[in-house]
Order: sequence, then structure tokens, then C-alpha cells
Amino acid sequence: MKLPGLTRTGDGPDTHGAPFKRRGRIVLSLLGVFVIVGLGPLASVAWKLIDTNREALKTAQQEYQLLLASTLAQEVDINVEGLRSQLTRLATALGPAVARPGEVRDSEIRKILGDVADDRMLYLRYIDLQNRSVDSRASATIPEDLEPVFARGLQGAAEQLAKHGGSVTEAVSVSEPLLLSGDPPRAALVLSAPVASGRGFRGVLSALVDLQTVWDSVVDRRRTGHITFIVDESGRMFASNDAGGVRAGQNLGDSEIVQRFRSAKGRTTETVPFSWKEQGRDVPYLGSYERTREGWGVFVLARERQVYEPVREMVQSTWSWALAALGLAILAAVFFAGTLSTPINRLAAASRAFAAGDFSIRVRVRTRNEIGELADVFNRMAAKIEDDIRKLRRAAKENNELFLGTIRALAQAIDAKDPYTRGHSVRVNKYSVIIARYLGLPNQEVRDIHVASLLHDVGKIGIDDLVLKKPGALTPQEFGIMKTHTVLGANIMQPIKKMKRIIPGLRSHHERMGGNGYPDGLKGDEIPLMARIIAVADTFDAMTTHRPYQQAMSFETALARINELKGVALDDRVVEAFNRAYGSGEFRNEERTAQVKQVATA
Repeated sequence: MKLPGLTRTGDGPDTHGAPFKRRGRIVLSLLGVFVIVGLGPLASVAWKLIDTNREALKTAQQEYQLLLASTLAQEVDINVEGLRSQLTRLATALGPAVARPGEVRDSEIRKILGDVADDRMLYLRYIDLQNRSVDSRASATIPEDLEPVFARGLQGAAEQLAKHGGSVTEAVSVSEPLLLSGDPPRAALVLSAPVASGRGFRGVLSALVDLQTVWDSVVDRRRTGHITFIVDESGRMFASNDAGGVRAGQNLGDSEIVQRFRSAKGRTTETVPFSWKEQGRDVPYLGSYERTREGWGVFVLARERQVYEPVREMVQSTWSWALAALGLAILAAVFFAGTLSTPINRLAAASRAFAAGDFSIRVRVRTRNEIGELADVFNRMAAKIEDDIRKLRRAAKENNELFLGTIRALAQAIDAKDPYTRGHSVRVNKYSVIIARYLGLPNQEVRDIHVASLLHDVGKIGIDDLVLKKPGALTPQEFGIMKTHTVLGANIMQPIKKMKRIIPGLRSHHERMGGNGYPDGLKGDEIPLMARIIAVADTFDAMTTHRPYQQAMSFETALARINELKGVALDDRVVEAFNRAYGSGEFRNEERTAQVKQVATA
């Protein structure tokens, strides 16, 4: 059988192999053209995508780990606070029963102590001023090494009661984390609450808390493959998820990340690279930690290789597709022949458009020969890349929505601390974004203002509830404490690299144009534009919502008052943008909602 395009010796004029040489040169030319035109743009786009998304993926992984550490610490705090409240309620109920020392029976006290159904409380013990003790169960046996801890609870409760002016609800003392004997040792905690009747101190109610159960309930809900553990202020680990081989009671004070935690002051949180010992060798890790209210450190660790695995997968996937496309181009170049100029020019033009970012470009070639096949290969390759880019964009959008959702949840959690400011951050966010759009700011600046306005009061998480929730006017000292929330908020976000652009909005939204604001006394254009925008939105929402010290104004009254402050406290240009937005009906829905609330509370 004779194949088309092939000849045998003697089947025609003797050409001494010249046609074969010319054909070889065409194949090589085709190969070079397809590699340059087809794969050159693909490689450049792939490299650009890798370079663009590498840092974004790394940052997203770091932020997720940091958020996980913060969430675990908050849930530990919530559990400990719940146990405090239970013990306080029980101590309050026990007060009347021990008001008559000569008439109190152990069975009566034991009956009251037996009402606690929380399995996290292993033991309950009441100790009176004569050092007589009654356990929640007659057969209860407390390990001997815990007896001194229960004994110290009496002194600690008395000191806390005196410190807090006789308020039982604020006088619960918390011991250092303990380790009960066993294999493995089990973490525990002793809470002590004073028992009083009238204004008389009768004794102390102590509870041995199963801290391991608290930790397990917090960690089990988030099985992420990370190493998680919690240490006391000295660096001793007392509970973990057993993922990293560390055991309860192990002193991790020599670890680099635990040393950073111990040297940090306040409720500091950060994510840092460090080395972790595994089988005698240093392994690169990424670690995040958060400090609880009791001063314990919650740690979330992961190998750097594990954390950055999505980045490596993205690079490998990109190069795999590039190599596959290269193989297709080589095969196509070997078999292509015929008329080349028009279809190749079309391919070149399509490749240039593709390299310029038009991923929807396709080649229309009507020929059914090898050039048509090449065009089809190019189209399928372009469709696959376009689909991959669409998926990447969708994933980036989902990550952004998750980020913004987390920010909104954090803002709502902060607002929920104070019933008078519930929903405040969300409303300030809406107003700030509207003003930014009416100022004609670029999309990136509008997005930064969107995040900054949601988090503008994040520093209030560090303000004592006695000040934050005070129903009346604040004293000068209390107001001074309240003013620190701007600096606290800026400091909270300072460790997060991607948050640096929003820090001016958090720190300076209470600065005033005349220079009489805080915390830095900036004036005029010294105040960042982001902060000036949030200041107008924040002031307007404060005027139109009920506060302990004022009734909510109508939107029209508040608008007039905002314009009175123009140039004195608030920026002229920002207020004018606010006026335009209000005149266009941008605040109509919020105004109707506020009117309904005012009628409902009237």
C-alpha cells in the first residue's frame, strides 16, 4: 500500500532527497511558530497568574490559621465564663442556706450542690470560715494533691470579694491549670466563688473543672489537620489534640513560638514562621497563637509544606497543562502541510489577543486539514485556560466573600457587646461605602473603606464591659479608657499584612478637622481621607440611633446637624458627598427602618 505524500526510488525523477530536506525545514518552522505563538502567550499568562496568586494564597492560608487560633481562644473563654456564671449562681443560691451556721446540715448543702448537672464540674466543695468542708457527694474523694488548691480558694475568694466591693458575681477566682494523675494526665481547673448572705462572708464554693473536656469540645468541632494545644503563662502545655506528639505537662517554654507568646504583652495574636523539633530535626512550621482572658496561649501549628500546598499544586497544574499543550503542538507541527499563511496569521492574531488578556478569543478556520486541527486544538486549549481562570476568579470571589463575611461577623460580635450599638458597624459600613462612591474613589479605595468601616470599632473588644455597657454618661476617666479603642483597633490589625491599608480608618476616625479629636490630635488634611469618611458616617449613625445619653434624631435633623459641623469637625468635601447621596435617596431604606424602630420604642 502506497501512502499519500510518499514516493519510492524510481517512481519519478531522481531528486537526491531534496524534497525531503525542504519538508524537514517546513516542519521545523511550523514547530517554532506553534511554540512561540501558541505556547509563548500561554506560558506568560500562566507565569503571571502564578505570580499574582501565590502571595494571595499564602496570605489566605495564614489568615485562616490566625482566625482559627482566635476562634479557639474565644470559645475557651466562653466556656470558662459559662462555668464562672454557673458557680456564681450556685454560690448565690447557697448563701441563704448557710446564713444560720448552727442550723446548717451537710445534707441540705449537698442537696443544693447536687443541682449542678454540668459534667464539666467533677467536684463541688463548700468550705466555711471554720474550715469545715462539704462535698457535692458524700462519697466524693478529691486527690490529696488538690487539697491545698481548694484550701487556697477560701483566701482567694475573700480577697476577690474585697477587691470587687462585695460583688459575688465578679469575685470568682481561677487557679492555674492543673494536671490530674493518669495516662495521659488530664487537664483540670479550680474555680472558687465566695458564699455570702446579706453582707456577711460565709465561706467559699469551689469547683474542680474538667478542663480537658472543655478543650476537646472546642477542638473536635474544627478538625483541620493542624496541631493545636494550649499552654499556661509559664509555657507548660496542659491540653492538645495529640496531632504533634506533645504531651500534657510538657514544658514548651524553650520553643521559639512559645517564647514569642510569653514575651508578648496583652491579648496579642500573630502568625509567624518558626522551627519545630520533630524526631530530633528542625522542621519549618507556620504557627499562630492567641491569648485567652486567663492569660493562656492557644496555638495552631502546621508544616510550611502543608500550608503552602495549594501554591505548589497551582504551579504543578499550570506546568502540566503547559507541557500537555506543548506535546499537542509538536504533534500538530509534524503533520501539518499545505497553505499556511492565512490560518497561521489568524492563529498569530488570536494568540496576541490571548496574551493581551482576551481569553474568550477563538480561531475560525474552515479548512479540514492539519491547520484546521491546530486551530481546534488552540480553541480547546484556550477554552480550558479560560475555564481555569474563571474557576480561579470564582475561588477568589468566594475567598473574598468568606473574608468579608468573617469581618461582618466580627463587627456584629463587637456591636453585640453593647445593646445600644447593635448593628452600628453594619450601618456605618453602608453609609461609608455610599459616601466613597459619591466621592468617585477608585474601586480599591472603596473596598478598603468597606473593610475599615466594618472594623472601625474592633478596638472595643479590648474595652472593659463596665465602661462599654455603662447605661449613663461616662466619667472623664472612663471616657479616657473608651478613647483608647481607636489605638487598640489599629494595634489588633497591625500584624496582618493585608490590613495595613485600613489601619488609618481604625486609628483616626475620631480625629476632627479643628484638631480637637483623638488619639493624635490631627487636623485638616493631616487626617486620612478614609478616616474622614468614616467619621461622617459614624457621627450620622450616632445621631440617628438611641444611646443612653441621648434620644435618636430624625434623619432630617441629623442631616442639618452634620452640615453645622462641616469644616469645624467634619470634612467639607465628604459632607457634600453625603448631601448628594442623601438627596438621591440612598438612605431611604435606613430612614424608614429607623422610623419604625422609633415608633416601636415610643
